[in-house]
Amino acid sequence: MKKGEFLNDHCVSRSLVHTQQGMRWLSQFDVLDKELAVSIANNLTLVSHIEFERNLIAKIESTAASIPGVVALFAVRELKRDTDGHLIPYYSQVSSLDGKSVNALSDSADQGSEARVAHIVRQLCRFNAAKYLNHPTITAMRESKCDAILFIDDFIGSGRRVDEFMYSFWLESTVVSWLSGKQISFQVVAYSGLNESIQSLSSQKSKPIIHIYRDATTFNNIAWSDGKKANAKKLFIKYGRIANSKRKNMWWGFKEGLAAIIFEHGCPNNTPAILWEPDFSGSGWIGLFPNRTVTNDVASVFPPEIQRGDPIQILTEVGQAKIAKSGALARRGEAGELILLVLALIAKGQRKRSTLSFATGLNVDLIERLVGKCIKWEFITPQRRITPKGLAELDAARKMKPSKTYSLDKGTDYYYPQQLREITNS
Repeated sequence: MKKGEFLNDHCVSRSLVHTQQGMRWLSQFDVLDKELAVSIANNLTLVSHIEFERNLIAKIESTAASIPGVVALFAVRELKRDTDGHLIPYYSQVSSLDGKSVNALSDSADQGSEARVAHIVRQLCRFNAAKYLNHPTITAMRESKCDAILFIDDFIGSGRRVDEFMYSFWLESTVVSWLSGKQISFQVVAYSGLNESIQSLSSQKSKPIIHIYRDATTFNNIAWSDGKKANAKKLFIKYGRIANSKRKNMWWGFKEGLAAIIFEHGCPNNTPAILWEPDFSGSGWIGLFPNRTVTNDVASVFPPEIQRGDPIQILTEVGQAKIAKSGALARRGEAGELILLVLALIAKGQRKRSTLSFATGLNVDLIERLVGKCIKWEFITPQRRITPKGLAELDAARKMKPSKTYSLDKGTDYYYPQQLREITNS
């Protein structure tokens, strides 16, 4: 691992509850519930415009690079239905602009993420018109011998929107013929998504390939104790009932998503309702992101890059207090610290990639590389279970005392876990 390969500060933003909107939101909780409410806000993954656009573009480009020929890019959006409620085929509800492309946006005044994604698509197509097609017609795809259709979205929450969008193409007989003859593939590229929804999409009859940049944080995969997770869910119910007693199905978020990721361009409805529910029928509830919008003062605390959790706090939360209090984290360099954090989490049964991603701040590709190295060095099994070598490494870390005499700059490769040094030096 190269110096500087793993980025970002050691703690998530602690400023959210100190914004004007944050203080108004927090004031609604009982005294005994405020500490947990603060912890909930502190553990949200905040995705700024810069972070979102830069890395979604990078994911589109890396996906397209793996496809030999031309790719068509479509921004996912809500689509129209007929009077019987049936979805209308895509090309039957869009108008051609120049015979080569169609309208990227809907007629709705609330275009949300689709406008931001459509802008990204336009920029990519202008930069490399030979590789990318911007919302092309069927004729344009045929003439260019298009190899894949990339459906671009910000977040795969329930998966309903992108599923319906792809299905509207499945209703086009020409596209179905191309798919059946393996002349073209369906691929979805999103910044993030919930694992269950991604798996469901992958099983659709069009067999789309799903690519995400970062695993979505949820209140199920945050590295908390089981007790704290249970208390958080109870809090969502308690105050969700106050915010909107009529929408019990949204107290844990749409489809009980329990998502903990917020985009600067909007808050997904898969997040618990107490974060975004507006004043309903005089309830007086003040959302942290009212009506799923991000106010200017709240937007000001969104970091330019994703910040990872405080490793000391995370280790303490999952029952690794001795390692948290030892000198191991401060003396092993950034790469060694990340390895130690992953091993400590896995030893406590926290094996999900999304949990490891949240704790380390690493995206899908980097966390897979890190886990792969831990498997190679026999610290964990391919099933992500701790091995005797991994346990020995953790035992050594527990015994390491904090040093008051010197420290090394973060990002150096000098301090690796003890057994890692033995392996790399052999």
